[in-house]
Amino acid sequence: MSLTIPPAIVGRGAIRIELDRGIHPATRKPLLEPGTTTPTSRCGACAFLVERVAGDGRARMKCAIKVQRRRGPDIKPDFPACVEFRTAA
Repeated sequence: MSLTIPPAIVGRGAIRIELDRGIHPATRKPLLEPGTTTPTSRCGACAFLVERVAGDGRARMKCAIKVQRRRGPDIKPDFPACVEFRTAA
């Protein structure tokens, strides 16, 4: 008998869990309400998305709203935006 794991449970990381809870993983603020988002309301189109060079010399995308000593999570451009979303100029 084999154990079948539903697809929704496979590959569940901390970032995915936060997004599923409606919380942005970097800012810890609520995500935009589902009815108010547009295709451009993603982190990739946000004015607060910045590129930072890590200690290993590789560039990583981070959120400028959450200034912290620790690196914080890398932001993917397709992450849903939080309530602080501002369109990049």
